[in-house]
Amino acid sequence: MNQGNRLVIPFIVIAALSVGACSMLNPNQTERKQATEDKARNVSGDVWATQNQIDSTMVSMNNLMSADAAQLNQAYDHFSSNVDSLKKQTAVVAADGAFLKKQSDTYLTDWVKQSNDIKDNDLRASSEQDRKQVRNNFRSAEDAYERAQASMAKLMGNFEDVRTALRNDLTTRSVQGIAQTDVVKRAEENANETKNALKEVQTQSVALAQALSTGATRQAATGENTSGTSSEPQYK
Repeated sequence: MNQGNRLVIPFIVIAALSVGACSMLNPNQTERKQATEDKARNVSGDVWATQNQIDSTMVSMNNLMSADAAQLNQAYDHFSSNVDSLKKQTAVVAADGAFLKKQSDTYLTDWVKQSNDIKDNDLRASSEQDRKQVRNNFRSAEDAYERAQASMAKLMGNFEDVRTALRNDLTTRSVQGIAQTDVVKRAEENANETKNALKEVQTQSVALAQALSTGATRQAATGENTSGTSSEPQYK
């Protein structure tokens, strides 16, 4: 190997490693889209777990309201444990929503930048139409998350009020006083509202995953129309 080759090869290796590192730190649109699609499809598990935890917490609160003196401490501890579990599950759902919001901002902004580089007017218009459709799906999913989190905040407020009141005065008298208020009824109403909101989160997340899937949008890059007649996005 001559001196020239010995000098060039290390620079080639360094350049290749640098490109690889940049790719890992700055995922391209395809990688970002796939990560978002996977998250949107898998959110069903988090929704299911949260709905189940809401039911468990409601049951434990009702059991606490009917507990006698001998069962009071155990019933309270069980209820309090369920409230903590629901708080953690709420954080999981909030993190899912935050992830989609962050991905939405970056993905759609980069899409606009790349579309502006398309010279062909028809292809650029096609790309923009697809972007708007995906943007709408992102917005619908984000709105569903916001409604679910607002409902969850009200429900957690009900549970925390009960827990705090009894933490200060864990007696059958205090429990009976709480049971005579509307807090249990409001908690039941907010629980149903929250579970319905979570169901909408799941629906909109699945719709977003479909919009992001490979077959969801028209083949803008080649100008193909998957239906042959319709200009609407085609879904699997």
